[in-house]
Amino acid sequence: MEKKYTTFLNKTTSAYDLLKYLGSQSDFSLKLPIDIEGIIKYLNIKLSKNPNFKKIKLDGMITVKNQEPEIWINPMKTQFEERIRFTLAHELGHFMLHIAPDNNLGKDISIEDNEVSYNRDDNWNHIEMEANNFASQLLMPSSMIIEETKKTLQENPNLSKDEIVEKLASIFAVSNLAMKYRLKKMGVNI
Repeated sequence: MEKKYTTFLNKTTSAYDLLKYLGSQSDFSLKLPIDIEGIIKYLNIKLSKNPNFKKIKLDGMITVKNQEPEIWINPMKTQFEERIRFTLAHELGHFMLHIAPDNNLGKDISIEDNEVSYNRDDNWNHIEMEANNFASQLLMPSSMIIEETKKTLQENPNLSKDEIVEKLASIFAVSNLAMKYRLKKMGVNI
């Protein structure tokens, strides 16, 4: 059986392109909140949530062993659902942007992410920024944000900016901070 993740080898795949691909698949349903675990499983990428005391400081990581990608998430550190979802999307971003383009399945690779990796300050590097942006765009697609923002404002015209952010964050199953950052990045002025 061919693994679906092989579709993305030898090219860089943006979150938009991945969503477009998933939307074209008759056996995958694309709805809110974006089912990140479902996407990972659909692509036949292994997913592990087993405790690993040697990696206690990590939030998550993606590895390639024996030509098989595997995403691991630290259940002892990453406990909030929104954080789990973002970490999974971030690790998938590493696969789509940093492993698949060079077809790096032939060699064992490990990209490990700790708390510093996710901070939006000077402590993080370019590939972490790319993986963060991928995760943000995958979990909060711009077209769906615009659609849900319009719907929210029509249904609740008297909501404050913070209440709108909170409502959208709930719809997309992300943190308020992640939603606020995504809206700012998109230039959406509420």
